[in-house]
Amino acid sequence: MFKNLGDRLASIMLSDRAHAQVNNAASINDVNPIYESLEPFALGTYETKETKRRHRKDIYTQWQRIGTDPSVAEALSLHVTAALGGHEARGDVVFMTPADRIRGEGKRAEELRAKVKRRSKFLEPIINQIVFKLARDGVTYGDAYLRVYGQHKVGIVDAICNEYTFPPLIQAFEQGGRTIGYHALEAKDWERVVTKLNRVQLLRMKMPRVTHVPQLETVAGLVRARVLHEDIQSNLPIVPSPVGGSFLFEIEEPWKNVHLTLAGLNSQQIADAVKQMFLSVDMSGMPPDARRKYKQGLQSVIKSHEDYVRKALSGGDPVWATNWHVLPSWGEKQVLNPVGDISGQRTAPINTEYLMLNIRRMMGGLGSDPSMVGWADMLSGGLGDGAAFHASAQIMRRSIMIRQSLSHVLNELADLDWGYAYGETFSPADRPWSFEFYSDQAAAASEAISNKQNRMNSLALTAQAIATVKELNLDKDVNQMLLEDIGGFDVEKAEKIAIALKNAPPPDDVGQGLPNEARVPELPEPGEDDDEDDA
Repeated sequence: MFKNLGDRLASIMLSDRAHAQVNNAASINDVNPIYESLEPFALGTYETKETKRRHRKDIYTQWQRIGTDPSVAEALSLHVTAALGGHEARGDVVFMTPADRIRGEGKRAEELRAKVKRRSKFLEPIINQIVFKLARDGVTYGDAYLRVYGQHKVGIVDAICNEYTFPPLIQAFEQGGRTIGYHALEAKDWERVVTKLNRVQLLRMKMPRVTHVPQLETVAGLVRARVLHEDIQSNLPIVPSPVGGSFLFEIEEPWKNVHLTLAGLNSQQIADAVKQMFLSVDMSGMPPDARRKYKQGLQSVIKSHEDYVRKALSGGDPVWATNWHVLPSWGEKQVLNPVGDISGQRTAPINTEYLMLNIRRMMGGLGSDPSMVGWADMLSGGLGDGAAFHASAQIMRRSIMIRQSLSHVLNELADLDWGYAYGETFSPADRPWSFEFYSDQAAAASEAISNKQNRMNSLALTAQAIATVKELNLDKDVNQMLLEDIGGFDVEKAEKIAIALKNAPPPDDVGQGLPNEARVPELPEPGEDDDEDDA
C-alpha cells in the first residue's frame, strides 16, 4: 500500500514538474548574451574568388555576353518554348478563358463570362505578340518588363517589350519584397534621362530567386534600417531590387571554360595555317654596320610574327599565303638557305575532349540536352520524337517557374485592362478569368499526361490481377498473403482488398456469365427430336 502511494505521489510531482516546464518554455531572448555579441562574426560565408560580390552592371554585362552565345541562346529559347507551347495552326500560346467559378448558371456569372470573352479578344493578340520576348528576358536576366498603355473605358490599347524595356536599363524598387515602382534609363546618344514609372505604367515579370547572387548594394551605407526586424511591411525601407533569378548564373564558370577552350582551339587551328620561313645567306665579310642592320631586321621580323598571326585570326591574307622574310647580306656568296619554320605547327591532332567536357557541364547547368543546341553527334535524346524536350525533369522544373512568373504578370495586365474598361477590380482569388497555355507541346503537360497514362495502366493491371485472385475463390487469409507477398501491397490495403473479395458475390456458374454467342446450347432430351419430326 505504501509502495503504491509513493508511486502515486512521485507521478503527481513529475506531472506538475512537466507542466511547469511547459508553462516556462525558453524563448529566443534567453540566449546567452556572450553568443549574441560574437554572432555577427560567425554568421554568413567567406568571400572567395567564385563568390566575390559584383556590381549590378558587371553582373548584367556578364549575362549579356553569355546570352549571346549561340548554344546558350538556343537553350534559353527552348526553355521558353517548352513552357509556353503553341497552337499548331494559329501560333498563339496564351489564352484568356473564364474561370471555373463563373461557368455555372446565374445572371452575374453570365455577365462575367461575356465580359471575359470580350476582353480576351483585345488582350490575347497583344499578349501573344510580346510573351516570348517577355519570357526570354526573364530567363536571361531574372527580370522582364512590360510597358502598358491604357485608355479609360476602353482598356489596354497596347503593350511593348523591346529595347526600351531592356532589363539592365530598369531598376525596380521594393518594400519588403513587394515592387512599388521603377527607374528607367532612356539613353539616346549623349542624353541620359531617368524616367520614374509606377506599377500601372510598367509591369514586372520577376523570376523566383532560387540561387543567391553575391552583389554590391547600389546605395551601400545609405539604408541602414533592419528589414527582418520590422513586423509591418509598410514601415520597411524602400530599397533597389537585387539582381537574381537568371538561368545563367550557375553556368558562368563553365561558360568561361568553354569560351577559353574554344578560343584556344581556334587560335591553334589558324596558327597552324600560318607559315613563316627564315631565309639566311652567307654573311662572310659583312661590315659591322651591315651586321647591326641585320640584327635589327631579324628582331623586327620576330616581333611582327604576333601581328601576322593576329591578322590571320581575323581572316586576313596570311591564311592564304606564306610569309617570307628575306634577310639582306653582303659578301661573295648570294645563295639563300632556308633555316626552318618558325610557326610552331602541330604534328598531332587537336584534342577536343576538354571542350566537350566543358560543354556538357554548361548544358547540364542549363538543364538542356546538348544535342538540341547544335551538338547532335553527342547524344541521341531530343532527336526524332524529342524525348528530352518533352519528358526531361530539368525542362519541366524550369517550365513551371516560367509559367508561375508569367501568369503573375499576365494577371496584373488583365487587372489593369479590366479596371480601364469597367472601372472595377478583383482580388486574386476572385478574378473571373484564368490564363491557359497551349500545353500539348509543353514539357510540363507532356509529363503530366505521361504520369496519368502510367497510373491508368497500373490501375488496369492491378484490377486485372485482383479479378484473377477473385476467380480463384480462395479464403481471406490466402488472398491477403498473395496480395502482400507477391503483389507488394501494404498490409492495410491488402487486408481491405481481401475483405472486399470475401464479401463479394461468388463467381457465376460456368456458362451463365458468358456472352450469348459463347453460351453452351441446351441439348434436347433423347427422343424429343424424333417426336417433333414425326409430328
